[in-house]
Amino acid sequence: MNVSKRMMRNPVFVDENDSMKKAMDLLKEREIRHLPVLRDGEKLVGILSERDIKQASPSPATALEIREIYYLLDKVKVKQIMTRRPYTVSSSAPIEEAALIIREKKIGCLPVVEDGRLVGILTETDILDAFIEAMGVSGPGYRMELSLPNRPGMLFEVLKLMKDFEANVVSVATAAHDDTDRKILILRLEAKNYKVLKAAVKKAGFEMLSAD
Repeated sequence: MNVSKRMMRNPVFVDENDSMKKAMDLLKEREIRHLPVLRDGEKLVGILSERDIKQASPSPATALEIREIYYLLDKVKVKQIMTRRPYTVSSSAPIEEAALIIREKKIGCLPVVEDGRLVGILTETDILDAFIEAMGVSGPGYRMELSLPNRPGMLFEVLKLMKDFEANVVSVATAAHDDTDRKILILRLEAKNYKVLKAAVKKAGFEMLSAD
């Protein structure tokens, strides 16, 4: 799955010369947390988040009157408080590559850029949705977690057993094991007789860590 399958196309954006108040209003109205910042409606020059706005906003303990606060917010420009040179990603990049950037850089979103033009935005929520879909969590089925020797052919052996019992494998994932000579295999299955299947898995010698 690539970024284009999960990104929000034609995202809401602000111009670098727009006011902080306009940005605040957009975030509230659209119920979003990030705004790409463009120059002249074309070039991506920054990203503005709820956090940036909170840091730039007057303290709740300020002695300023409401009208004075609104006046100040209207005078502050987006370019004064935005994060410059934001990390970006291509629409053709794998979703896991985008997830790694978001995790390593500790950011909440990635503007999606093609040929210097903003074409979308990918958020943490979009990546979580992709993970949930890939794991088949929102659909029917059973979850089975196995500990397998970390050697070639083990996945094939498990899937062959599933086929013998006419189980439909909805999703497959692996995770690290405390023992480097083993791997954790996580399956989501649809089976007519799941109890019989579980018994067959154990009888075949596979170590079952958990199962619905």
